Amino acid sequence: MRLWTLKARASLYRMRRLLAVLALWLAAAALAFRFFGRLSWHDALLSALYLKVQPDAFSQGYSFWGQSFVFGVVIALILRETMENYAERCRLMAGLLRDHTIIIGYTHLGKRLVGHCINNKIPYCLIEKNRALVDDLLRKGEPVVVDDACTPDALPSANIKHARQVILASNNIETAIIVTKNARDANPEVHIAARCAMDNLVGVLEKLGADYVYSASLAAYNEITKILKV
Repeated sequence: MRLWTLKARASLYRMRRLLAVLALWLAAAALAFRFFGRLSWHDALLSALYLKVQPDAFSQGYSFWGQSFVFGVVIALILRETMENYAERCRLMAGLLRDHTIIIGYTHLGKRLVGHCINNKIPYCLIEKNRALVDDLLRKGEPVVVDDACTPDALPSANIKHARQVILASNNIETAIIVTKNARDANPEVHIAARCAMDNLVGVLEKLGADYVYSASLAAYNEITKILKV
């Protein structure tokens, strides 16, 4: 799903109540023009949509209040919904993703993974509890969940049930353990790659459901031994 589609769907979802009220207002106005104003359905709809103004007092009053008050309020609310509360909109976008990658933690590794996904148009969402770290991503409208990944709402907000893979880029081993277990419980089919700074806990993460556990020290060891002279 393209980013602009996610943004549009998230914005429409947040404005659903406003749009419902507006639809009811226009429907009620059309009925009033049809049955009380004795207009045809065609003229009643045009009048309700402010595309045609009848000469009677009711139509004049409806047009005045609609254009000066109702639409002013509607436009103000729409601008507020699209320009403010972007963290909530980004969270909603994450929940609309399918077959995507969930990245846990906006660490140095997390930043590289996010950049890779953006540059290669790979569907992803990021879970990071420190809003200050991801403020730029939020303002750009990227699918970000500002939350502690260990909380019960974090993974569901990232639509874990329909995710392809989870990558734990966090430096916190406790987070790795809890999220690995929660992710595996929520989606038995998701692929989980976990970062582990403690080699003695690799087996623990694998037992909890991690498909692949990577260790910085082990990776460095493997690379160094390739060039190490004996």
